[in-house]
Amino acid sequence: MPIKAVIYCRVSTQRQADSGLGLEAQEQDCRAYAAREGWEVVEVHQDAGVSGSTPVGDREGLLGALAALDKGMVLLVASRDRLARDAVMVGVLLERLTRQRGVDVVSVKGEGLGVYTDPAQRAQAKLFGTIIDAMAE
Repeated sequence: MPIKAVIYCRVSTQRQADSGLGLEAQEQDCRAYAAREGWEVVEVHQDAGVSGSTPVGDREGLLGALAALDKGMVLLVASRDRLARDAVMVGVLLERLTRQRGVDVVSVKGEGLGVYTDPAQRAQAKLFGTIIDAMAE
């Protein structure tokens, strides 16, 4: 049985949202990644024209994606900064998803997010991700 994935896409500006190109490109990249991994995409959620600094509770698309996730599933994003542009927000979100809910978060760009069974790999990914989050902020 394939791993089930929920895709989350976000663009920051209304201009990007109106063009649809940013959201479309993110979704296509995520779908291609899921296909390569043999994962089943079960839902796609988007936040169009929503800043990455907007609190999670004010982001309908992200809330929908989070609600769709069950243990053993994957939240798939085109890049880590689609989750948020706030290092603390990303850290808290990832902690709740991975440790508390048993969900893996994967970035198509491979920015410290992925499915890691080895604790050393997970620790390295966390360090790399923290650096990426700080740069994005």
